[in-house]
Amino acid sequence: MSTTAWRFGGTEGADAAVLRLKQLDSQDVIDVLDVAIIRWPHYASGPQVQEHVTDEGSKASSLAKRLRKAGIDAAMLEAVRADMKLGTSALVLLSVEAALDTVAKAFEGHAMELIRSDLSVQQEDQLRAAFSDRPG
Repeated sequence: MSTTAWRFGGTEGADAAVLRLKQLDSQDVIDVLDVAIIRWPHYASGPQVQEHVTDEGSKASSLAKRLRKAGIDAAMLEAVRADMKLGTSALVLLSVEAALDTVAKAFEGHAMELIRSDLSVQQEDQLRAAFSDRPG
């Protein structure tokens, strides 16, 4: 299980990423346990956090995930919130069993930056390399 935080240049970049992750989860490319979005719109005085954005009450897998009590650590959300810049958004992802190459390919052409994780330095380097080998 790993938690990663990705920053996007606009306030809606994280929303598009959530839709893409939901598709990948339904195709068993990644097992998404929890997702939070943090946005800092130009009109807001600070970043706004929206937790558990992939919850789907009728889905059996969502029920199983809730039973596992997997959730993003509040300290991680606060750290990412502190890293936010005006006019950006971030996606905080708790996941397991990702087919890294397939996930990276699904995000081709989308500028995103890994800003935090609970991974080792070597794992972070591998993740950055997988996502930096794409245009955009």
